[in-house]
Amino acid sequence: MDPRSDPRSGDSAWFHRYRAFRLKFALVVGAAALILGAMVWSGKKLLSVAPTSSVPFGECVRTGSHIATLLRTTDPHLPEITGRGGHTTTSISILLIPLSGGGPKKILVAEGLRSEQFALARILGGDGSTLWFDVNGVGGVDLRRMELLDPAEVHEDRVPLGSRPLAISPDTYLSAGLIVAPGTWFGLHSEEEVRVGFAPGKFVRRVVPQESRKLMRRFHRGTLDEPVNDRYHRILSIGPMSAPEYLNAAFLRMDDASEPVRLSDPEGVLMIHTSEPGMNGTAVVSRVDLNGTVRWTVDTAIDRFKLTQILPGQDAFAFVGTRLPVPGRVSEPLLVIVDLADGRVVTHSLWR
Repeated sequence: MDPRSDPRSGDSAWFHRYRAFRLKFALVVGAAALILGAMVWSGKKLLSVAPTSSVPFGECVRTGSHIATLLRTTDPHLPEITGRGGHTTTSISILLIPLSGGGPKKILVAEGLRSEQFALARILGGDGSTLWFDVNGVGGVDLRRMELLDPAEVHEDRVPLGSRPLAISPDTYLSAGLIVAPGTWFGLHSEEEVRVGFAPGKFVRRVVPQESRKLMRRFHRGTLDEPVNDRYHRILSIGPMSAPEYLNAAFLRMDDASEPVRLSDPEGVLMIHTSEPGMNGTAVVSRVDLNGTVRWTVDTAIDRFKLTQILPGQDAFAFVGTRLPVPGRVSEPLLVIVDLADGRVVTHSLWR
């Protein structure tokens, strides 16, 4: 019999063709799926908005060993057609800057947060070994390991109550003068201020705040009468000590209940003033002896009008603010640490 006329051979040939077709079809579908998957993946990569640089969020907090601030970063996401950003999420980190001069450490705290989940985030404070924070829940950073605490390690009885609800103005740390010896006043005043508040016959106390004003001030020496009720000292005489004037000058102090910080070897105080009049003035820090001689001066490069925080300390003062504005650009936020002994400056950008 002719094999070509055998129906079984025809069925066999058809089956082989069908099987070959199925194999080719499967290969084509598989290849198409791979190509489509690659296109979707690459499309997301190409269309996805890259994560932004981390920016500071809230206030800086000083502990015994570090200055800490929260940083927020917008997570990678697809472009929002509506522009409302309803599907964007945010990561929150803590930036720890050691006061000893070492390099900063950035520690991720949480990611994928919606705006309402971190709107009230803040650093609560430290207890020497742990920095506590509230970011969608209370947590801590072990300052020795530089790692987040496990949830089981977070005990509420160790968590501090937190910082003040309102930001502390830099003006809190400004002082007009001090009694350097019994009967002797050393102050920073303008001519107008001497006439109004420090003229002979007026009274001063040991703790006198300084108002932040665009006035040219110079060092003054005053003679004081015996204190009344051990609080008020009547001014007998007062006069300028030197010719140089300093814009918006003030002595620095630890808090609003303190006299200016007293330095030793030689005896002196710390002064802050503005580098120049106008819109380009920066915050300048100087060490001054009790004779009105400037021992050293450093420029923080922080816009004096944008100085947002002063973080005092016995060995170093820290200043937080932004650089002078540059047209078309966002001003860089800075943390500047000034050593009180020699004026050594360490500057950290708060962009990460």
